[in-house]
Amino acid sequence: MEPMDVEASPVCLDLDSYISQYVGNVCLQRLKFYVDNSRPSSDNYRLLIQTAMDCKNITVYTDAVEALNNTCPSEGITVNVDWITQTSKYLINKVDRLEQDLKSYQLSQDKENIRRTHQMLGDHYHDCGDLSNAIKHYQKSRDYGTTVAHTMEFLLNIIKVSVYLNHWTSVSNYIKKTDHIDNTDVKITRRLLLAKGLCEMSHNNYKHAARIFSNIPCDTWDNEIISPLCVLIYASLCALASFNRRDFQKLLVENNNFKQYMDAQPTIRNFLFAFYNREYSAGLRSLELLRSEFKLDLFLSPHVDNLFEKIRSESIKQYYSPYLTCDMNKMAEAFNTNIEELELELMKLVADQPVRIDSHNKVLRASEDDERSRIFENVLDLSLTYKQKTQALLVKSAILKAGLVIKAAVEEKPSTST
Repeated sequence: MEPMDVEASPVCLDLDSYISQYVGNVCLQRLKFYVDNSRPSSDNYRLLIQTAMDCKNITVYTDAVEALNNTCPSEGITVNVDWITQTSKYLINKVDRLEQDLKSYQLSQDKENIRRTHQMLGDHYHDCGDLSNAIKHYQKSRDYGTTVAHTMEFLLNIIKVSVYLNHWTSVSNYIKKTDHIDNTDVKITRRLLLAKGLCEMSHNNYKHAARIFSNIPCDTWDNEIISPLCVLIYASLCALASFNRRDFQKLLVENNNFKQYMDAQPTIRNFLFAFYNREYSAGLRSLELLRSEFKLDLFLSPHVDNLFEKIRSESIKQYYSPYLTCDMNKMAEAFNTNIEELELELMKLVADQPVRIDSHNKVLRASEDDERSRIFENVLDLSLTYKQKTQALLVKSAILKAGLVIKAAVEEKPSTST
């Protein structure tokens, strides 16, 4: 596959297309993070206000209206008190009705309907953004499950809410519990892999996260916690930060499943192939253009700076690793920096590697493997081992010859009378 121009439009998190991949509270959570961390825009705030109204989230609605009025006074709006009153009444009535149903089912000891009602209450609180109450009712539904499908449904709900609460230890523990459940549903498998990938990324295990994201099936998607575009971005950045060239080729470039993600987003594909083709200057420049956009992603934002630093370090290592000597002036040009800053970077990178920096000649030199000395060392080790074994055999032979071997006493068997 031939890459296109790496300087193609860097926009890959266009707000409208980005948010259109999600619905409900998942959409609202991502949109709120995007708006809160981007440059103030009345259009963005209005979109957030409308989405909060659609999700019946009064807290986000009032906060968004206040933020719009503070940042863009000339385009401010008044709080829709009637909508708040009607929505509050609707939400209270819905909860009251479900709790009345729950009491009725508890009196009749109808386990299945008790489970379903707790599930509905959990879904309701999740949709309203009340994740603490959502996880409480999902937990209660577990006690009334009677089938393997009920158990899997409970685990998926807890994992989903724990992800948005950033309770990554809980996510990891509940994912492990699903390992004991037989599952052939591709959608469930994908949801578990998505959560597992996010969990690994949250712990800075970028290599494991890249392996997981790159193998997530790319077929029909429901309303997942992350979209195919985000899978592509997460897998790409984690792979660039942790894979060597061989692994990168095997797990991304030659991965037919991952190619489907890349084909849908040329911008990401282009900078991936720039790094793969050792065009580090173009790749890093293109990547830098996307830094601010990546920081607007709910799950990726805390890792952007760390990932970018690791990507640059890994690129520098791949640049000099094939050579015994490397001109630091050319290397500085390839990485869009000056010789002084490059030297500082190299001092950190080569501290634990067989490479030394020739500051006077501005050359990076790999420590040559002295094959002759290594062979002599191996021969000396073998000769020492041979000498020790020979001495042991001579001592044993001398002991036997002198009759110094003490034989074990043989017990006399008692005589038997006939």
